[in-house]
Amino acid sequence: LGLFAFGTTQFMYSLYLIQIANITNRQVWLGASLFYGGIIQVLAGIFELYSGKTLNATLFCSYGGHWISYGFIYLPSSGIIDSFKGDQVMFRQAIGIYHLSWTVFTFFMLIASLRTTVLQISTLFFVFITLIFLDLADFTGLNILSQIGGCFGVIVALGAWYSAMSHLLTKETSYFVLPVFPITNTKPSKLV
Repeated sequence: LGLFAFGTTQFMYSLYLIQIANITNRQVWLGASLFYGGIIQVLAGIFELYSGKTLNATLFCSYGGHWISYGFIYLPSSGIIDSFKGDQVMFRQAIGIYHLSWTVFTFFMLIASLRTTVLQISTLFFVFITLIFLDLADFTGLNILSQIGGCFGVIVALGAWYSAMSHLLTKETSYFVLPVFPITNTKPSKLV
């Protein structure tokens, strides 16, 4: 559930960043950001916590909080954008600080995931790369960097969806399974 919520919201947002069909108004994405990518993902994280999966709980609750807070910034009734009184440069750089904070967080989560699966590591790596391009776009004002970030965001969404499907397609419920490529837990040999 958490992976589908993250992937779907990331996919929508990334297509807006790429400006598919020349759409520059992101208001339709707000519902997904606040509810599916946000609240549903936080709930999935709480269930992961009860299952004893601390890393997944941290990821889902945090990124759920990310989507809620990011969507709230763009919610017209929040008044956040209006508080910048039309100063687009200051707003863009404030968003840059917001994205930079999530870039640092994602780096920590990437480090924490290094003994999980190749799929989880690569998905977090591409989240990290996506955020770096969004940071650069926010601080420079270059739209092309935002579009590149959107392209990497699509890769993130595909990775999240693949991972979600790998959990759904089990030997008991499906005709096939998807590999996640777990990192083997090899212990170094003792030197004598």
